Amino acid sequence: SDGKVVRAMVVINPGNPTGSVLSLENLKSIVSFCLEENIVLLADEVYQRNIYSNESPFISFRRVAHTMGILDSDGTLLQPLQLASFHSISKGVVGECGLRGGFVDLIGFSDLVKDQIYKLASIKLCSNVPG
Repeated sequence: SDGKVVRAMVVINPGNPTGSVLSLENLKSIVSFCLEENIVLLADEVYQRNIYSNESPFISFRRVAHTMGILDSDGTLLQPLQLASFHSISKGVVGECGLRGGFVDLIGFSDLVKDQIYKLASIKLCSNVPG
């Protein structure tokens, strides 16, 4: 109503520094909402190794999309979900200060968009330097 159009939703799961994780029901609701509203889902999942309770396991948004029938077993997208899932080896328990490494899993994005993201990431490359 204010003339603003929501284009993406960022979800940080698990949370930092608590290690709290969203339930499967919450994750499914988020995916369904993003599908219904045509919103890109940006899943910051870099802290998945920093969970301090065995009661609530980490579940990735990719796995949720698979269990909901949005993504089949060979990775083929069956519904128009756009999901960017971020992971890092720098933020876990074994992450070393100053060393950076990670990746993003892009689902449902065109090759043109993937090429632009790759180009943007490439201009930020620099050597790792211990802290």
